[in-house]
Amino acid sequence: MSDTRTISALRIDQVIEVLGEDAFDLWPVVGQGGHWYLALHGELSDAEVGTAVHQILRWFHTDENGDEAPSLDVYLGQALGPHDPDGTQPMAMGGPRFTDTSTGDVVIPGCCNSLDERFEILEVLDGGRTECWLGHSPVAAVTLRHGLVEIIQDAEEPASAVLRFSPEEMRGALARAEADLDGFRERVAVWARTHAPEHSGALFDAVAGALVAGPR
Repeated sequence: MSDTRTISALRIDQVIEVLGEDAFDLWPVVGQGGHWYLALHGELSDAEVGTAVHQILRWFHTDENGDEAPSLDVYLGQALGPHDPDGTQPMAMGGPRFTDTSTGDVVIPGCCNSLDERFEILEVLDGGRTECWLGHSPVAAVTLRHGLVEIIQDAEEPASAVLRFSPEEMRGALARAEADLDGFRERVAVWARTHAPEHSGALFDAVAGALVAGPR
């Protein structure tokens, strides 16, 4: 990819990290093992929504002895609180996946990044910070340099892919990605009423809260 190219078509998908949910059977999931990313939007199937919900709540699927919850009610009873404010909370691990649709180049979030950190990109655009990190292994990052937004796949690897866009393109793509998340929230509300009606309100609040930055 040429370093001189400054205009490109940017797509941002907010993706959630999926870690081996193929053995999960308390509600419908995609059933794909391994490590992969699921883009969140309003057109997800029931199984895809179920996969995303499980990944947000998965820390509560086992108890302190490592035993899996034997039923949906036990699982959600553990997951939906109340929780110690300083303890484990539902979290949406993942973040923005950047695609240059003119070249097919993609930058994915690194490990230990969460979706509620996505707003730090706006702080870079507004001049409140010089860069933001999007996880490690690889160390993905966003910075503003010479008037262009640079999206770096691995800041520790000189030969790593770097996508460059105008700040206006970045703001527009972020707004579209946020609209997709709004659609995902609406799908979760419908899904919860169907698959966990007795917990639907608290489940929606937990999933929506995991997508929000700062105090809830």
